[in-house]
Amino acid sequence: MMNSCEPITPATRIRGRFVSETLRTGLSLHCTQIDILQAIHTRSSAEPGLRLILMLEGKLEAHVGRQRLSLDASRQPQGVLLSIAETEQLQRDIPQPMQQRQVVIAVNQQWFEEGGFSNLGDASTTLDLCRQHLAVRPLQVTTALGRLAGQLLHPAQRPPHLQRLFQECHSVELLMEALGQLQRSNGNPGLKPAEHRRAERLRQLLDSGSADSWSLADMAREMGSNPTTLQRQFRTLHGCSIFDYLRQQRLARAHQLLLQGASVTEAALQASYGSPANFATAFRRQYGVCPRSLRR
Repeated sequence: MMNSCEPITPATRIRGRFVSETLRTGLSLHCTQIDILQAIHTRSSAEPGLRLILMLEGKLEAHVGRQRLSLDASRQPQGVLLSIAETEQLQRDIPQPMQQRQVVIAVNQQWFEEGGFSNLGDASTTLDLCRQHLAVRPLQVTTALGRLAGQLLHPAQRPPHLQRLFQECHSVELLMEALGQLQRSNGNPGLKPAEHRRAERLRQLLDSGSADSWSLADMAREMGSNPTTLQRQFRTLHGCSIFDYLRQQRLARAHQLLLQGASVTEAALQASYGSPANFATAFRRQYGVCPRSLRR
């Protein structure tokens, strides 16, 4: 298992860098930032444990046993939690050349046991998921998840022992954010079904880009609510304010433009920033790198 960023050999069908680290017993980190040069079909074994999979760029079709897993980050990042209770065959399919940026955190039962989770009553949602075989829970890639994943993909240079600490801290923080989202979703956090649907409809509207120039009053009118109530319901379900979420989506679209070769000024305008300097500050805060470094 590679334990640092290393270029993949040109003889393969993949070019780029990846990290595969066992950070401690039961906790591992896998990051890929690669160009896939032609279609790839692989088979391997998937060991028991809980996996947090964040696809920031690219597509993946996979089968874990009988469970199909499809991730497509062509429009926006996607994430899932996948629980595997017993060893299964893993088949991965990448149908065409593409760029792929992905972070996977894997933890097993021993990691949870050593952390004393079984003695915590409020950990039941997490432990119940871990006991299920081939259970999949979709995740919203929030600002926090995107920022932490970006920093793992683009880490600053540090001495090796500090790099390991950085990777472990960020991996656990990523896992904490994902499991917190699962807890809020499963707990139906104080929202009635109609309120839940309203907050979800607003998220879909924000994802579409149609509401980029809308005020909070405009959104509330469209959703049949008032601004204060709509803001509260959205924050309860998604863990951030409406405009924090909208800012994240704008930056995600700008991120894609940069990867396609757009200038920083063009990306800043797409993200509704009049100043490239302010855009660069917000972009670095979310992704851990300056926007200029992503231009290809």
